Amino acid sequence: MEKVGFLFFLAMTLCWATLANSVSRKSMNREASEDDDDINRRLRLLNKPAVKSIQMTSLQPRYGFWLALGDKYDSVESGWMVNPKLYGDKQARLFAYWTADGNDATGCFDLTCSGFVQTSSEVALGSALGPISSEWAQYQISVSIFRDPNTSNWWLRLTNNLVLGYFPASLFSSLKASAIMVNWGGQVYSTMVKKTPHTRTAMGSGEYSEALHGHACYINHVRIVDNSLSLKYPDMVGVWNDEVYCYNGQNHRDGYIDEPVFYFGGPGRNNFCP
Repeated sequence: MEKVGFLFFLAMTLCWATLANSVSRKSMNREASEDDDDINRRLRLLNKPAVKSIQMTSLQPRYGFWLALGDKYDSVESGWMVNPKLYGDKQARLFAYWTADGNDATGCFDLTCSGFVQTSSEVALGSALGPISSEWAQYQISVSIFRDPNTSNWWLRLTNNLVLGYFPASLFSSLKASAIMVNWGGQVYSTMVKKTPHTRTAMGSGEYSEALHGHACYINHVRIVDNSLSLKYPDMVGVWNDEVYCYNGQNHRDGYIDEPVFYFGGPGRNNFCP
């Protein structure tokens, strides 16, 4: 398990809802390289290492990354989700979440409790994201979280270097020093998960990961900064699928030397997931 001393998460989430302009895969790879150069330059100037990541889903689909340690783990999360119970509609919305005890008694989404401190007046947590992706016309959002080594606060950064705010170090115990695990992917919440009949709630676009670019939800340009202070693709990456006939994921390479792109999603209830 790789220890991430200072975590900065920047990845690109493309599903049926996200942000920015439609781009080809070639242009996205070029922009990703330019983004690396910009991040490295900023980290050298600020002396702030980091990690890059992306999102998850709940019945509410939620997509993003999260960090965990033990049964009573500290965790910070961000990405986009659809949550009618929280937001009152079915729009894809930017979210942040934290817990200091494995979701037992602490933590919340966005600003629904004291915790996350918003410092930007440009974008609000819970904002609806658009335009919406469709088949082949893909839109994206970049999300990163990095730890300030001077204060141990975890800062949330979005597309175009927009710093939204931070999770105070005072909320946590283990995350004050480092993160030991980073997860990217999707989740679906329902009382009918692992029951029959299964929920019809889709993850991502509703397509399985095998549909690949232009069809399935994906996360690319995954990066971390560990104690080497180098911005890099993680050394040890595994893929875990909970209900493979309902939703699945895979790390896919177009070519031997190409960096993996994580595709994931699924329709929920179907003939193979009754």
